[in-house]
Parts: sequence; structure tokens; C-alpha cells
Amino acid sequence: MQDVTPRPVKSATLADHHRRVERVIDIVRLNPEHPFTVAELASAAAFSEFHFHRAFRAMTGESIAQCIIRLRLEMAVSALIYHPKRSVTEVAFDCGYSSSANFSKAFRKAYGCTPTDFRRLRPPGFRIGRIGKASVASSAYPDGMSTNVEIIDHPKRRLAGIRLIGAYSHDAISQLYADLGAWFQSTLDRPPPKEAISITWSDSALADQETWRLDACYEVPAGTAGSGPVFVRELAGGRTACLKARLPASRMHQISDCWDWLFSYWFPNSGTELADQPAYETYLLRPDQTGFDITLCLPLKIAYLEQDDA
Repeated sequence: MQDVTPRPVKSATLADHHRRVERVIDIVRLNPEHPFTVAELASAAAFSEFHFHRAFRAMTGESIAQCIIRLRLEMAVSALIYHPKRSVTEVAFDCGYSSSANFSKAFRKAYGCTPTDFRRLRPPGFRIGRIGKASVASSAYPDGMSTNVEIIDHPKRRLAGIRLIGAYSHDAISQLYADLGAWFQSTLDRPPPKEAISITWSDSALADQETWRLDACYEVPAGTAGSGPVFVRELAGGRTACLKARLPASRMHQISDCWDWLFSYWFPNSGTELADQPAYETYLLRPDQTGFDITLCLPLKIAYLEQDDA
């Protein structure tokens, strides 16, 4: 008689499937205007179309169609707030909608109001600028934060990372870096670099907590390949607004306030436009190991507008 007992999925295989599904989510997030087909997304994940549907739903809890709708609406909400000069029609096209009417219909269904009303009124409790970190009540201007924002042309960087899905808790992020550090040591036979990089793909003011995504990363040499839960990706670089902060370990939650200041005070008066790339942070442990020197990095599309000397 044939043995029909289900065999457990190997952890390495499961981690590989997760990485492939997350690759698809990143592709959609970075190209929301593209009319994706199931065939091309399945190909990007290296699944057959049939298995892609099943694997995607099993690992994310939603179909690929539902995911695309959610990501496009999240991008649209972000654009309505952070790109006030874009018309509603432009936002609709940028986020993959064929017309402003279709966009308004989908938006009203999801948020209970039109895009125009959302931009004008904003929903109760919305805070502009809270990007990627759950905030707690504290001062609007944290001690240890510089108000000098530098515009720096960053080079491309190759990163190895592990993704967190869900709440951005200190314990969860610390565990990611511990796991990534162990992988780095075993794969490259040396300790991980002193600088850690955290890429925040989700704005906690705009997305549901269970869909938040954060990548804990270290820079790796060219030619390094990922394995298990560790992926390898390229950080695009380019013109970047950089804000420095020095925070003790007990006040790491104030990173959220630093982002609020950057968006609420600096960005509206900067003459810049945000690039279609995720924001990120770099961390260096202070020599006394009591806290971190942190740089908040905001990728820009248009160079900072400096006045010519007259």
C-alpha cells in the first residue's frame, strides 16, 4: 500500500519559497503602474502559474490580485499625501489605474471617501511623516537629532538581508540581525560589518500592521549569493537626504519622531521630490555600546534646489 503520509516541507525549501514570493511583492511595489500578468509574476518567482497561486496565498494570506490592489492603494495614499503637486489623475495613472474614475471607485471602496477628500481632510488619527516605525508619544524634536540635512549622492550597494513581516518590534529586529550575523560569519568566514542597514518598505501610518515589511541588512561583496531566508539585493543609491541622530538604546523608539520631523518640517520646504525607492536607516553601535549613531536616508528624485550666487 502506498504511503500517503504528508511529508514535512524542509525549512530550507520553505525559506526559499518565502524569498521568491517576497521578490514578487517588491516588484509590484516598485512598479505599481505596470499591468502585471500572473504568468510574468509567476516567472519572476520561478513557480509554475498553478503553484504560484497556491504558494502566494499560503504564504501571504491573500491572492496575488488582492495583493496588487492593496499595494497600489497604499502607493496611492502615500502619493496623495507626500506628492501634493500631483493631480488625482496623475496619481491614478502612476498607481496602475486606467482612469481617475476607476481609481476613485476603488479608493472609496477601501477608505470610505474619495481621493480628493482624503487629500483635503485626511482620516482621523493620520500623522504625516510616520514612515516605517511604530510611534509612541514623545517630543517632536528628539534630543540627539541634528537639524542639518545633507544631500549626498550615495553609491549603489549590494546587501544581504532577512525580511521581517509584521510589527517592527525591537526584539524581532534584533533577532533578525542576530540570524543575519550568524549567516554572514558562516558564509563569508568573517564577522559582519559594523554598519547595519534597515530598509523600511511600509509606512506604518498607511498600511495594516500585519503587512508591514522591513529588511535587516549588511553590505556584502560582489558575487555573494543568498541562501535559506537570506536574500541578496542592490540598494540603488543616488541623491539622498540624510539626517543624523544619536540615540541611546532606551530611546530607539524616537526614530519615528526623527522621521516625523524630516517629513513635516524639512521636506515641505526642501524643493525636492521623493524617489520611488524605500527609505532606510544606517546604524553604527557607539564605542561605549550604550546606543547608536543613526542616519535616516530618504532617496530623492530631484536634486536639492540651491540658489545661484548673485
